[in-house]
Amino acid sequence: MKIVLLTILLGLVGCSTVKNMAIKSVTPIFVDGANQLNTERNWPFFRDAMPANLKLYEILYLQDKENLGLLATLVKGYAGYAFGIAETLAYGDELAGYDDSVHKKNAIALYTKTLDYGLEYLQQLGIQRIDLLGLDEGKLTSLLENKLSKSDHMALLYFAQAWGSLINLQKDNIALISHVPKVKVLFDWVCHKNANIENGVCDLYYGQYEASRPLMLGGNPAKAVQIFQAGIKKRPLNLLVRVAYLQYSVLPTFDRTAYENEAQVLRQEFLKWEDINRDTLDDKSEYKAVEHLNLFNAIAQKRFEFMEKNKNKILEGSNQ
Repeated sequence: MKIVLLTILLGLVGCSTVKNMAIKSVTPIFVDGANQLNTERNWPFFRDAMPANLKLYEILYLQDKENLGLLATLVKGYAGYAFGIAETLAYGDELAGYDDSVHKKNAIALYTKTLDYGLEYLQQLGIQRIDLLGLDEGKLTSLLENKLSKSDHMALLYFAQAWGSLINLQKDNIALISHVPKVKVLFDWVCHKNANIENGVCDLYYGQYEASRPLMLGGNPAKAVQIFQAGIKKRPLNLLVRVAYLQYSVLPTFDRTAYENEAQVLRQEFLKWEDINRDTLDDKSEYKAVEHLNLFNAIAQKRFEFMEKNKNKILEGSNQ
């Protein structure tokens, strides 16, 4: 369907007005299609299929550069692919002890591209790069309030997620580290208005935010644990929240007991989740009712596989 639409649209290149109208008319189809990716269960399929979709969105956007729907889709698409694929593989490299990870480089490149599209999106709404970097937190919040609306929540959320992840992947870059308060302003603005946006992304961010910062820079590991545990209780079928708890709060403390307790739950839950993959006619599974979490759980499963593969090396010397 997308290929047919693209063929028709490209055939209209000679008439820019008609072409732009045609692209705008089908944009909701592409946006809805991108949102439906959350139901994808197969991590390798998502890894292999998503780049072609992203290039298609880019081709359409180049024909209609004022199309905020396509821009928002590109922001979400590149941020999601960077997080779900490149950063997940980079995390596997990190656990395995690889110092020079090509996947980390790919994640940085993809997040950088996300920021480029995000900046284009914000600039069309009257927010410039200099505003993001130069305004203090209070003035930046006011600017977001004045320029953005509910329809902009998704694009800003994934722009902030990409910005924060880019910083987290380059903690030796002092200039980037100084941007952390600005990233939090963006998350605060979105998450205070829509705490449940994207099925727990706010919980993931705030837990990571407290767990990843050094104590001297205001990090609060105990608060991170509270945030993750509250998120797990609130969204027990979003297994990415539980995996993030292991990634950011448990493994860094080398707590074997806490790891094994959480890992045992995850092993059982992944088996339940996989059951709906084996029998699509089974509508009794609680995971069948939340198929919009499939992609989150597929990413979680891949990260958990890396944890399980490397756990003994990581937890060596911890509680026995």
